[in-house]
Amino acid sequence: MLVDRDVHWNGERYTGTEHFFAAHFPTDRPPLSRTGLLPDEQTSLDTHTWITWSDLPTLQDPVEPPQLLEILDALAPEGPWRDRDRGDA
Repeated sequence: MLVDRDVHWNGERYTGTEHFFAAHFPTDRPPLSRTGLLPDEQTSLDTHTWITWSDLPTLQDPVEPPQLLEILDALAPEGPWRDRDRGDA
């Protein structure tokens, strides 16, 4: 899914279209790795972890993109977020 972005990151503004996709795994929370990241992504990625969609509002930093739940709706409408209160989006 293509998503138009306008973000400030690392002191710079970035605008453009970004690809988002849903990944399906045979197990819950498979191990995470940095394999396949570009060199600049390797150095700029602070941390990564699995988090449930319902815990997104509890994160200290804002989630990018802000419309992540709408993107999840479009990519995987059968997901666990389908029955959420739409005021949470």
